[in-house]
Amino acid sequence: MSASSVRRPVVPAADVPPRRRGWRPRRRTVAVVVGAVLLTPVLALAVFFLSVRAPVNDFSPEPWRPGEPAAFPPDVTAPADVSVFTDHTIHGPEDIVLDGEGNLYTGDRDGVIWRFAALGGAPERFADTGGRPLGLAFAPDGRLIVADHGAGLLAVHPDGTVETLVSQVAGRPVLFANDLDISADGVVYFSDSSFRYNTHTLGEQSSSYLLPDAIDGRASGRLLSHDLTTGRSEVLLDDIYFPNGVALTADGSTLWLAESNRYRVLEYDLASGSTQTVYENLPGTPDNIDRDAEGRMLVAIYDRNAALDALVLPYTVSRHVLIRLPSHLFVNEEEPLRGSILVARDDGTTVRHLTGLTPAATSVHPAGDRWYLGALLGQPVRWIAAP
Repeated sequence: MSASSVRRPVVPAADVPPRRRGWRPRRRTVAVVVGAVLLTPVLALAVFFLSVRAPVNDFSPEPWRPGEPAAFPPDVTAPADVSVFTDHTIHGPEDIVLDGEGNLYTGDRDGVIWRFAALGGAPERFADTGGRPLGLAFAPDGRLIVADHGAGLLAVHPDGTVETLVSQVAGRPVLFANDLDISADGVVYFSDSSFRYNTHTLGEQSSSYLLPDAIDGRASGRLLSHDLTTGRSEVLLDDIYFPNGVALTADGSTLWLAESNRYRVLEYDLASGSTQTVYENLPGTPDNIDRDAEGRMLVAIYDRNAALDALVLPYTVSRHVLIRLPSHLFVNEEEPLRGSILVARDDGTTVRHLTGLTPAATSVHPAGDRWYLGALLGQPVRWIAAP
């Protein structure tokens, strides 16, 4: 019998494997239906939020996808014995500085600069800027120079009198003076984080003044300088992504600049005006930068939020939805942000990375055997033993 004449058995329809009876197409249909059911409320929620006017003006977000956090040497958990300098709670002691006699100064969100006597006792109201004091540093002539969010660059005299040094540079208002450092010859280098938003333009949003710029994501900041001797001000860098912390290196030839909305630190050469990236893909948002007595750079960092990095920052629609949510969902005193402190040599070599700090430090001011820690919200001034 030839092969062509062999009768093949007829397989009943009920015995045909499911994949031959359209099972895969049916599975795809079910997946589409389930996906649609799950996505419908999400899309409806997005449409609802997008129909609501953004709480800030000129909101045109720029999407950006963060890279994976850079690897650092093994983390060192922050000391458990974070100590309170004083029981007097200040609403947002962003930056801290000590004078030559050991008196401690810090600002609050109401514009008051407080002075704590080295010998203890109740704090006193040293000055009132009418804005929001952020960066603080003493000039060679003894004046306290203040980067004030809302008022510009200020000088506070020993008697508490406030003087405005810079309110605009190159025809543009200094809307968001943030951090500063001062050279030995009296030149102030300071960041102007945004020309879009500050406490005056945000109104009810002022309690989370950094948030709108972080969600907007566009390059809207500058690095500025002001010579205390000549009174001349200059724009050193423009179109930066939320420039924040500023600190001169030990030899005074370059300065480090935190670019908060890009998770990186830049180095600016004062002689050539050139820039290079010192740190890319930090494990969080860099805030103030300080320098210790050994010339090491201390970078205060807020921990990253994985959901923000993956689901919000890369997408325009997500940013539009997020800006319409109440700001207290992201920044509130009941659940303070965690953070870390990066310690590095000025050549960019990492010395150590102290993690697990809650609340996160906005700044780290070294003095003797202590590191004084600033805070974003209603926290007392804290300190840890210098590692």
